[in-house]
Amino acid sequence: MKAVTPPAPSSTRDRLLDAAAGLIAGDGWAAVTMGKLAAHVGVSRQTVYNELGSKAELAEALLLRETERFAERVGEVVAAHPGSAAEGVTAAFRETLEAARADPLLLIALGCSQGGRDDFLPLLTTRPEGVLARSVDTVSALFARCYPEAGLTRSEWTVAVEAFVRLLLSHLVQPSGSVAHASGQMRWVIGRMLGA
Repeated sequence: MKAVTPPAPSSTRDRLLDAAAGLIAGDGWAAVTMGKLAAHVGVSRQTVYNELGSKAELAEALLLRETERFAERVGEVVAAHPGSAAEGVTAAFRETLEAARADPLLLIALGCSQGGRDDFLPLLTTRPEGVLARSVDTVSALFARCYPEAGLTRSEWTVAVEAFVRLLLSHLVQPSGSVAHASGQMRWVIGRMLGA
């Protein structure tokens, strides 16, 4: 996948991405067409192509935006827990789990079935740099920078964050209890890992 440079803010682009997210959440990726996007936003099909490019580029733009939003949420949580990696990581886990349970696009992007409307998932698995890899890279860098006292290298944080994300996915796909229960498990794991 080619490197994606975020474009300058565009209200038309944002409206198109919002409309695409709504279509995916309601009817699945297969239901998204450039014509439907144009109709939803009240622009021409050519405008849709000018703003987003192909349907594959639309998917890439949606995934990039979702990843950026995820990283922003985690950054805000970490900022609220300075100097305490165990508490910050646990809070980030809890916030992400709550957000994913409430956000149909994030559920689909993470590979959780939405009543069979999970046809967006193949776009993730066929891309060499999917949401998982981007998210792990972004969050591990954040944790390494914000929690130096934890004594983990960047590569160690990368391994840990991937394990945390996979635990999060497990709780999304097959919940075994409440968000508080899952967060308690995460707190125990990170506490044991850091000796905190």
